[in-house]
Amino acid sequence: MEKACRQALNLFTWGNPSRGDDAIGPCLHQVIKQFIEQFLLENIQLIEDFQLQPEHIYDISEDACVVFIDASFQGDTAYQIEPVITAAEIGYTTHALSPEALMTIYEKTQNKQCPPAFVLSVRGYCFELGAPLSKQAEENIKLATQFLKELLACQDPVQLLQHAAVTAEDKPDA
Repeated sequence: MEKACRQALNLFTWGNPSRGDDAIGPCLHQVIKQFIEQFLLENIQLIEDFQLQPEHIYDISEDACVVFIDASFQGDTAYQIEPVITAAEIGYTTHALSPEALMTIYEKTQNKQCPPAFVLSVRGYCFELGAPLSKQAEENIKLATQFLKELLACQDPVQLLQHAAVTAEDKPDA
C-alpha cells in the first residue's frame, strides 16, 4: 500500500453499536483506523460519532475529499457509493443530519463550495436494539473493506469514488 493519498480524505463513520447492523459504521471505523496506523497514512482525518451534527462542518477540510460511511437498510448490493448533492434550502433538527444537509450547512456557513463528497452506504438487515451484527452485514463489511483499502491507497480518491458511483448506477436492479 502506498504511504499516502495525494488528496486529503475526511472520513466520517457513524452508527449505534447497540442496534445490530447500525454498528457497520463503527466496525468500519476500526478497520480504517488500523489501516491508517499500520501504513502510517497521512492526510486522512477519521471521525466517528453516533450521528452527524451541525458542528461536524468544522471537521471538513476544504481541500479534502469527504466520505460519509454508514449502514443502510436499503440496497441490492453489499455497498453503494453516491455523490452528495447539496440543496438550495435545508431543513434540519438538532437530532441528526444527513450528509447532504451537513454539506449544505458547510456551504452556507463557510461561504464557499463544499469539497467533493460521497456516501458509502453498506447494506444492513437488522437494526433492533440489542441485536448482534447480522451474518449478511459481516459479509458486506468484508466487501466494503476491500473497496476502502483501494480508496486509502489511491492517488486520486475523487476519481475512484466517481467511477464507483457511476458503476453502481449502471448495475440493474435486482
